[in-house]
Amino acid sequence: MGSSNPTAERRLEIGLALLADGAADEAASVFEAALELDPGYAEAHFSLGQALEQLGQNGRAAESYRRYLAADPGDRMGASVRLAILGAAPTPERLPEAYVRTLFDQYAPRFDESLTHRLGYRAPGLLRQAVDAVRGSDAQPVSVLDLGCGTGLAGEAFRDTASWLEGVDLSPAMVAKARARKIYDALAVAELTAALGRTDRRYDLIVAADVLVYLGELGGLFAAVRRCLNPRGLFAFTLESTDEPGYVLRDRNRYAHNELYVAAQAAVAGMELAALSRDWSRTEAGLPVDGLVVVLRCHGEDRMADVVAGTHAPRGRGRLDA
Repeated sequence: MGSSNPTAERRLEIGLALLADGAADEAASVFEAALELDPGYAEAHFSLGQALEQLGQNGRAAESYRRYLAADPGDRMGASVRLAILGAAPTPERLPEAYVRTLFDQYAPRFDESLTHRLGYRAPGLLRQAVDAVRGSDAQPVSVLDLGCGTGLAGEAFRDTASWLEGVDLSPAMVAKARARKIYDALAVAELTAALGRTDRRYDLIVAADVLVYLGELGGLFAAVRRCLNPRGLFAFTLESTDEPGYVLRDRNRYAHNELYVAAQAAVAGMELAALSRDWSRTEAGLPVDGLVVVLRCHGEDRMADVVAGTHAPRGRGRLDA
């Protein structure tokens, strides 16, 4: 997304520094100067949109985001998300894949430090508590799939209860960090729903810590998860919550979901609520973000204890990274 014009790139850097300092008006002028030198400079169009948003010039901001998308249809910076938030485009069912991958590839080096120290991240521990409450304290080890495993924080929370622990994430940089922990039996880089759709393996437990906030529509993922769970298997995840119907896309580029919507989508996919509680898994600006901790159970006649007795590596044609 860089420019072939070094002066345009330098102006972009200056504009970004001004924007970070709160000088949106000056930053916008510098971004416009960069675009005079290179009219197709994608990042300058996006950055101009950000500055114009801060100035309350939403119509002009939307036009800048559209020009960005013309230069980068893959949308690595999330312009389509900003358009939706501005009311200039419909709310997408999920965030652009290229945007999420780029975001977390860039975030990976400081991910653990940022989450645990700056944002008070609690999702892995909350999920472990919820799963233990459903399964019982004396439950046998199970095969576990960590969806959106990131650097492996949730994997660490479930390693001691896993006879087999597998992780999948869209970001190669995050998977590299998870691999360095040496706690997973298998890891793969893939989009989550696609990865579930192309495997014939079955798991006793699938977890997703702070992952579904990047998806609006949940029906497709729930159906894919249900297909990959053993009878009476569990799907545990965290969400941000809203009292509005369905789901909403919030200004910080994350979705919030209504618990009635979650229950309805689970029922359609062939799962039932085993546990649901309101709790927060992270903070924003020092304040807890209202959230949900959910455990779904597959419909089926077998009890979970019968399913996991003698559990070993999951059945199927091999690992996701094979």
